[in-house]
Amino acid sequence: MVCAYVLIHTNLGKALKVVEEISKVEGVKNACAVTGAYDVVAVIEVEKISDIADLVVNKIHCIDGVYNTQTLICVS
Repeated sequence: MVCAYVLIHTNLGKALKVVEEISKVEGVKNACAVTGAYDVVAVIEVEKISDIADLVVNKIHCIDGVYNTQTLICVS
């Protein structure tokens, strides 16, 4: 399994709705609205590293309110 953290910027007022929608995506283990430089942090776990791109680009980026992401892939 490959684990990654997806740091997400949302449009104003959309963080809680984004958390709700991201939590429904297969492969997302947890999603939380947070304070600080980002609005939402999602923990994802997939079979192989190439699945991360598919999940982020095809499932997270298309959620209404998401306008930017940064993905941190765990190495240990």
